[in-house]
Amino acid sequence: MKSHTLRNLRSVTVNLSLTLALLWALAVFVSIPAHAQSGIWQVDAGHSIARLSLGRGPQSVEVGVASVSGSVVFDSSDPAGPVVDLNITPDKQLGPNSPEISFKSKRTAITRDGKLAVVGELSVTRLERSVKMDPNEAYHGPEYGEPIVHTDAREVTLVFPVTSPPVAQNGVLRLSASTIINRERFPQFLATLESDNWTSVVVEDENCTNPATVGEDYSGAICTGTAVTTALDSVQTATVGGEGYYGFEPAVVPDRNHATIALDLKLTKMAPEPSAVSAAAESAGR
Repeated sequence: MKSHTLRNLRSVTVNLSLTLALLWALAVFVSIPAHAQSGIWQVDAGHSIARLSLGRGPQSVEVGVASVSGSVVFDSSDPAGPVVDLNITPDKQLGPNSPEISFKSKRTAITRDGKLAVVGELSVTRLERSVKMDPNEAYHGPEYGEPIVHTDAREVTLVFPVTSPPVAQNGVLRLSASTIINRERFPQFLATLESDNWTSVVVEDENCTNPATVGEDYSGAICTGTAVTTALDSVQTATVGGEGYYGFEPAVVPDRNHATIALDLKLTKMAPEPSAVSAAAESAGR
């Protein structure tokens, strides 16, 4: 009887050891992607796009596209808690007075439907100039005053469809995210989208060269690249050339109480985790 009990005890011990070993191996296997992607990732500004829309869902119309720069930091001990720092900048053709948008994360949470919600501060900076027009005999055009900088910020939630960083492909991570902004909570942001002339195209991998010889037919540099445009959805108002024809109008009337930012980010790794970088620097300084 005693021998039988000992055999059962050994069997239970062996099974428990095997179970613990399998659980440990599974935990290591699951954590490999998180460790592999941990570190500081730079947003490739030449291949990362923000789509800006008035409205949300089917009641939205894109008003512009812009380039995105910044960084995303993943911590292997908390893959669902990235530190996100982004800047959204319109195309340079709008000039130095074009608005700029930035986002800095504060905290993260997992939504009920299994998505990653990154809560942070969204700020928009824009310049305004006073204009004086005095039409008289000496009038030579409007006179502009000194620019006044306006910066407004509100807390918003940027939603990623995944809860941990995806597996990098050839050293590159692809992430998408979006946020919906309510006019009542952030009226200045919607006013910026409505009032500013956002560009409808961003050119990736743009390369401009001048021809070897310049003749009378010279029309500027020759540029190549991939154009990313707004998804304009419009309909013709009447038959071309027909009575009452006045062009095109949006097929969708946007919900002007909301705005949407949709991000398509390409990330490249800059460095290991900040903790590892700090430890290495501290060790080197000793």
